[in-house]
Amino acid sequence: MAELNERVREIIGKCDICDECLGRQFHTLMPKMPNREIGKALRIYACLDDASSGKEPKYTKYENCFLCKNIFSSVDKYVEKIIAAMKDYEYDTFLVGSIFPADTIANEEDFWEEHGIDSCESIKSNFNRSVGLKFREKTGKVIEFENPDIMAIIDVEKDEIILQIAPLYIKGGYKKLLPKSKVQKYIEGTLMEKTLGKEAIFFSVGRLEENTLTSTYRPFVLMIRSPQKRKLKLSKIRKEINERKSLQVSKLALSNKEGLDSMKSDKIAANFMIILNFESLTEDDKKEINEALKSLKRKRVIQILKQTVRKPYMRKVVPKFDGNKLNLEIETTVGFSVNSFLSGKSRPSVEKLISKKFEVESIILRRFKTMKAKDMY
Repeated sequence: MAELNERVREIIGKCDICDECLGRQFHTLMPKMPNREIGKALRIYACLDDASSGKEPKYTKYENCFLCKNIFSSVDKYVEKIIAAMKDYEYDTFLVGSIFPADTIANEEDFWEEHGIDSCESIKSNFNRSVGLKFREKTGKVIEFENPDIMAIIDVEKDEIILQIAPLYIKGGYKKLLPKSKVQKYIEGTLMEKTLGKEAIFFSVGRLEENTLTSTYRPFVLMIRSPQKRKLKLSKIRKEINERKSLQVSKLALSNKEGLDSMKSDKIAANFMIILNFESLTEDDKKEINEALKSLKRKRVIQILKQTVRKPYMRKVVPKFDGNKLNLEIETTVGFSVNSFLSGKSRPSVEKLISKKFEVESIILRRFKTMKAKDMY
């Protein structure tokens, strides 16, 4: 106790320091006690100890704290500024951060070098907690350290609040029912309108080309940046989207970055049914086409898409003729371009492989299959 008292005497004897900053020099001794109360108690004890020894107490109440410049007296002001800055946003969790002037941080480091760093807490940590606790008291919101809905950063020098808004993630699945329909654009637009976000980024499984329909729900995650609204009636929004004839959405739900990462990392195979029409074919033609297409099974196809080389793996290739109509079932790794495979830059492509003219009647994405990596190839 004597050593502690001497350290307190040294500090308050030399420095004009507030109770908050005095207390945080000894924060870890009683971390559950407010620093202001620690500082006040230490100051009073030093004065009483002097008085009991017949000395005149020299430690008068501070006027201008040389460490924090009295910023802790402005906690209520900053709480009100944060409330005003967040007024247009829906959120349940928050966190407070701060940016202090370089000279304040340097001044604190010089102080520690002279008086010791044992048991102390930094001004930023103390200030962030003080504002955060007061903000929680006034709003009833929850402090969240890992993934808060909103983080309010106080720029002390500029006396302004900077908001960092966590993205909102919404997952679901959709069926594309009509060719050339702008499914992604409509889903994005609807949810952007409901959330009042600044930007939407759409993530989904594999590729879905303009002329490809789906008989299965294609999984997606939509990331919306800086949303003002988070409390969405997703079942109502799903019904609204499904009023369109071009698409159908299922299982809209809130997600998170981990959900997005999981979707991206899943090993998935995609199954297509492609219907091709030929003008006329002999039985020999059909046999030749069957053999040529079946030879692709368990092989890779090289595709150049937007200057990117991809090598999708053909897990299944099942051709079946019905007159001059070919029903071609293909199962591949995701990222496969059906149109490139039929008549594009694939090596090989169906067009070059069978040397017979055909028309594409339909392309339907029928299902996705999540697999273990060892079973993929």
